[in-house]
Amino acid sequence: MDNRELVTSGTDVSSPGSPHKKMWVAWLLFFFYFAGVGIYFTFLNVYYREAGLSGTQIGTLTMTTAMFNVASAVMWGYLSDRTGKNRLLIAAGSVGALVVAQFIPAAKTFPALIALSALSGSMSSAPMTLIDSTALAMLGDRRSEYGRYRLGGSLGYVATAFLAGFLFDQIGLRMIFPAYAVVMVVFAGIALLLPDIPVQRDQQARGDMKEMIRQPVWLVFAISILLVSIGMNASLSFLGVTIKGMGASQGLIGIVSSVPALIEVPFMLYSGLFLRRFGTVRLLLFSIALMALRLFLLGVMPAPEWAAGINAINGPAYVLFWTSAVTYNYALAPQSLKATAQGMLNSAISMANVASALLTGWLFDLLGPGQMFIVMGFVTVLALIIFGAGNLIKRPEQAVEKQQAV
Repeated sequence: MDNRELVTSGTDVSSPGSPHKKMWVAWLLFFFYFAGVGIYFTFLNVYYREAGLSGTQIGTLTMTTAMFNVASAVMWGYLSDRTGKNRLLIAAGSVGALVVAQFIPAAKTFPALIALSALSGSMSSAPMTLIDSTALAMLGDRRSEYGRYRLGGSLGYVATAFLAGFLFDQIGLRMIFPAYAVVMVVFAGIALLLPDIPVQRDQQARGDMKEMIRQPVWLVFAISILLVSIGMNASLSFLGVTIKGMGASQGLIGIVSSVPALIEVPFMLYSGLFLRRFGTVRLLLFSIALMALRLFLLGVMPAPEWAAGINAINGPAYVLFWTSAVTYNYALAPQSLKATAQGMLNSAISMANVASALLTGWLFDLLGPGQMFIVMGFVTVLALIIFGAGNLIKRPEQAVEKQQAV
């Protein structure tokens, strides 16, 4: 007996076979979300460093944010699956995140910064989780076109990270907080234009979740994502701090951060072609190898200017990794738990950030940034070995292809 009941409200997503007519809203959401990342998260740890925090303290704050991302990402995804009110949830999370950010400059003690980091992690996980799952639901069976809309994020990040570095050189890093607020207010307004997502009330939802996470294919995937994200977080948290310590200006930090996003553009545009031609597993393997190479090169760079060229590798690496991972994860998820599964993917990344934050902060203080990046390179190589071996043994590509029409 089928216990699934489809419930819709408001303007719901169109038929599975064709993208929804409001895909332009998803494009704008990606643009403004990553514009906020370029303004705020690119420079937040640099702000902390200039405020006198040590590498371990910065790592602790990053870890705290990630810890609260872990549980809240699944919660936001589950709420979306159960209510279909993804647009309200995205708007609520983004407004909460921008409000919390405004209190950071006023925090006088480290425990106060920890509390604010916890609140930030809880709220910011809503847009992180639900934009991707909503865009994939709106695309229906044409999920391979995800990259065309995620392209908006690359352009938004380039526009702000590049210009913001030079601007903050003139007006100071404290301006990242009001600038982030302006961008996220626009983002929240656009989120309200999204369609509602049809809700599948499924009495077997819990059973579906247990079945999914017990799959060897998903477990290998999750472990690999965890390890890759540990290495990825090292560069997100400490690349700006590292080149600042080598004598870089805020402008150079902005350039280093925006170069890979600029290079992302053609790869995002043609990511669907790459997915159809090579499949998710091959692209994941290739992208993980590129990420490891980038970390090793960051570990041996002799001057801060080298970071711009080395970081360019992250353009194709990140695009191929993220579009493949999101598509792969979405295809493995039961129909009733698509947003929840995306929350689980983001939670796995957040769990990695928890481990990485303290580990990289400690390695940064103990060994210095060069050796820290090299250690993270070996962690990423381990992820490559695990995912490659899992693919050879279990052939996960076949399992995914049965569920996706790429």
